[in-house]
Amino acid sequence: MKFTALSSHQAHIRHGLKTGVAAVLAYIVADLCSLKFGYWAALSAVIVMQINVADSIKMCWYRFSGTAIGAFIGVLCILAFPQTPYMTMLALFLSVGFCAYMTRYNNRYKMAAITTTIVTLASLGEPNRVEFGLFRVVEIGIGVASAFVTSITIWPMRASETLKKELFNQFEECAANYETLMEGFLDKQSCLIPSALEAFNSRLAKNRETYAKVIRLERFIYIEDTQLLGMKVEILEKCASHLRAMLHALSHVHGEGYHIIMEDELRQLAKATAQAMRDIGSKRIPDEKSLHEALVASQKRLETLRNEGATRRFYLQKMIQFFAFYHSAQFICEDLLRYTRERKKINAKLVKN
Repeated sequence: MKFTALSSHQAHIRHGLKTGVAAVLAYIVADLCSLKFGYWAALSAVIVMQINVADSIKMCWYRFSGTAIGAFIGVLCILAFPQTPYMTMLALFLSVGFCAYMTRYNNRYKMAAITTTIVTLASLGEPNRVEFGLFRVVEIGIGVASAFVTSITIWPMRASETLKKELFNQFEECAANYETLMEGFLDKQSCLIPSALEAFNSRLAKNRETYAKVIRLERFIYIEDTQLLGMKVEILEKCASHLRAMLHALSHVHGEGYHIIMEDELRQLAKATAQAMRDIGSKRIPDEKSLHEALVASQKRLETLRNEGATRRFYLQKMIQFFAFYHSAQFICEDLLRYTRERKKINAKLVKN
């Protein structure tokens, strides 16, 4: 937690410095271009600057495209409506109302509404209203460009790197949760609170959103193995789904617990599985042999016990609980094996190429 807080503190210090640089750069460029209201450029740079590159790119595109649409609507208003108080208010009402309605389809129309207001009202009393309005759009464009350049060149904080750090922590947490559940199961099926995984699952839900930013925005600027990153997000989601099933099995069946005869095999399975999770989070390839041997050993032991009739000592609820828990643990191991084999194929292709 201390490391996370420190990283966040450093990130915000850098963000503050970068935002200041972007604002100054925008104002300087506007001044060099002899634009009358350079503060529009600086203001735009401040608005679009975000902590990570993906969010900055998204905000830059949002503001630039919205500005272009708003400028077009504003120019139409200037050309279509005379410069009288009533006509100006009518033009403002129609243009802003239209943009507000269009946010139903795209949020960039919020920015369009702001721009058309600027173009329509700030140009009042100017000899050439269209030219005046378009120069304000140029200033906004300079601000957006300054923020974009600053974001990708000075201490770029990529969404992909943020996601990798989150995955490292989450795989570690996933392994710890798995070990806790297995210990509870082997300790005569100790009941755990149903909300034990809530915090973990809530953090997991943000991974897809961050990964989508990497795919849509960052991969066009940076070289990134998005396939491998996507595989990690997917395998973690699968593991989390199986953990929820394991927790459900422990939390919703009551009664006296049983000693599990195949405890040694399950501990071996848990050890190999948890280590594989930590390996994936640490950018290592899990030990396929260890996973395979642990899975086969548990399957053979269970088959032997069933043939010997050992499972007859369970009453129905406990039998359902046992197999629900065990199969979830088995599925996690199988998913990790598939990930490991796919990862090896990818590495082999890279070496071949």
